[in-house]
Amino acid sequence: MARAFEAITLIAVLGTLATVTTYPLIRGLTTHLAGDLGDPLLVTWILGWDADRIRHGLTGVWDAPNFFPYRHTLLYSEHFLGVALFTAPLQWVTRNPVLVYNLAFLASFVITGCGMYVLARWLTGRRGGAFIAAIAFAFNPLRASHVSHLQLLVIGWLPLSVWALHRYSRTRRLRDLLLSTLFYLLQTLTTGYFAYFALLPLSIVGVYELWRSRWLAARQLANLAIAVTLVIAVMLPVVRAYSELRQESGQRRSIDEITSLSADLSDYASASPTLRLWGGLGSGRGEHELFPGAIALSLALLSVPMRDRSRLVGLYAAILIAAVVLSLGPSPRLFGHSLGVSGPYAWLLHVVPGLDGLRVPARLAVVAQMALAVLAAFGAMWLIDIVAPKSRALGIAVVAILMILIAAEGWATLGTPELDPRGDSRDREAYAYLKSLPRGAAMELPSTAENVLSEFLYQYMTLIHGHPIVNGHSGYLTPLSVWLRGGHSPLREAGRQSDAVAMLRSIGVKYLVVHRQDYEDPSLRKELLRVIEQDPQILAHQTFEEATVAVLAPSEPPAVAGPVTRVLSASITARASDSEDRLPFLFDGDRDSRWLSARPQSGNEWLTLDLDRARDIRLVRMQLGTRSFGDYPRDLAIDAVDGPTTQNLFHGSVLPQLAVGIIADGDYPFIDIVLPQNWSKTLRLSQHGSVRTFYWSTHELQLFERQ
Repeated sequence: MARAFEAITLIAVLGTLATVTTYPLIRGLTTHLAGDLGDPLLVTWILGWDADRIRHGLTGVWDAPNFFPYRHTLLYSEHFLGVALFTAPLQWVTRNPVLVYNLAFLASFVITGCGMYVLARWLTGRRGGAFIAAIAFAFNPLRASHVSHLQLLVIGWLPLSVWALHRYSRTRRLRDLLLSTLFYLLQTLTTGYFAYFALLPLSIVGVYELWRSRWLAARQLANLAIAVTLVIAVMLPVVRAYSELRQESGQRRSIDEITSLSADLSDYASASPTLRLWGGLGSGRGEHELFPGAIALSLALLSVPMRDRSRLVGLYAAILIAAVVLSLGPSPRLFGHSLGVSGPYAWLLHVVPGLDGLRVPARLAVVAQMALAVLAAFGAMWLIDIVAPKSRALGIAVVAILMILIAAEGWATLGTPELDPRGDSRDREAYAYLKSLPRGAAMELPSTAENVLSEFLYQYMTLIHGHPIVNGHSGYLTPLSVWLRGGHSPLREAGRQSDAVAMLRSIGVKYLVVHRQDYEDPSLRKELLRVIEQDPQILAHQTFEEATVAVLAPSEPPAVAGPVTRVLSASITARASDSEDRLPFLFDGDRDSRWLSARPQSGNEWLTLDLDRARDIRLVRMQLGTRSFGDYPRDLAIDAVDGPTTQNLFHGSVLPQLAVGIIADGDYPFIDIVLPQNWSKTLRLSQHGSVRTFYWSTHELQLFERQ
């Protein structure tokens, strides 16, 4: 009964504080989202998708319905399966993803606090100190900076894993080691960062317990092998999926990005501007707001004189220091200035597989906060023993005051934007119609880099209509989405909407959803609607209150060049209307050099390729680069010239070929034009379109002839 009362009291205290400090969220659990309509909306969608896949035995879980036609798009962000395991039943029962997210958000305070309570209670043997640690971990100022990052709020499995490892060193029972492993897996499945970061405290604690007990036997090694096997068995599907994604898309973070999102030592004195007490402290922003709280820090310092617990204090001080040092990343800095040495994180980047996929070393501050909370528990014990050595009531009062002060330090103003879980009422009929159509990929318009909120909403609505979409927003973006949302997008270019529809058809898009009210350019909207109403590429369309849904005709199978052999560049002599001095760059094998017209396309640009003899050229490949995505020819003609005779081999938009090329290679996309049979010594490439801002440029030009 005593343990049950203790647990109920703990949960009640944590739940009450969570409700109070996040007010007015409790008033709009079903219709308002905690935080903002950015990452919280992304996570709301992920939890909804996970719940659907869990219902189907996780079949196809990695291939989420965003960023069509790419694979494993769920892994462009955290997959949140560690959270979804618990929230999926709520999704099935309530069918309200907004409510489910909010309940997970509130539960994060309770889970995190309870996890720390168990660890601190084990280490200190005192309820008062454990309560202090629980509040210091669940309501610290750092959490205000990550209020939109649910994966960094549900962090209670980490201290539970450390607790179970401590316990295993005492009991030597396999079940305790497996319990530690289970909690590690839950934390890792909640946020991939802690597949790595959790190993820091676990390794230090493991070494400490091994040194303390001086016990290493065959049985212990066997138990460890079992635990490692369990981790591999659970994580192997995740690791395999991430590995496939990295091989296909090359997803990894640059050293510059990792360095920019590493902690500056001064960041530990910076706090979120949303904090009611410490708001605006320091100059850090976002990931650089790492202030741990003055009360917790002061209590941690009070733990230093505790001689009877000096080993444990030293242990968690070591974890704290190690976490802070590693959070500084590969190039430690102070107030923006390099300390002139490489950090140990730089070495780890070279030796630890996959670590370069994590872009924010500063998040190791969460591990530092865990160690600080434990030290605060020891410091609170020392303070209570000094202030109230004999009065239990006074001791309880001191604990209560400290808990309130710590919670006050972490109390932040919480945004609660409204979000109807069924979507915008003005678009509801359009989405109901889309849902009734056979499964197929859709593109929602307008799609712009300036309006990320729309991408989050489009992504969320896949939970309603059930179709995959080209749109989306996540931790990574696909090259195709970057192109289609950027200033060089054909979807944003007047006079090219019919070509843009053909391009979408070429990659398998079956439906267009046009949100007419969201277009800033009325002429662009008018042109697209005209295409939808009159172009034979559109099989059917329905107009609703503020949205139009169009059904696209299936695209014809792409032409196949057949067996071909590349024509050596030495066999080609090139001439051009512009920049003839840059023609050698077309054939130099350097994908970063290029020929370019050096003026906006006006319709009179041409390239002439003279061959050493008549050849049957079946494939012309023009390669671009990321800096020249907009420099494709707007209206290309390819002619075979034989004296006075000219045979047209191709004429039209290259957008379908370019879209396919971007999907195949996002860094150096190619435009493959398949030609009919021809025999000529001269090919002429003419550009007949016009555009106000973009050149015609080509990084590499290759010809392939029939074998």
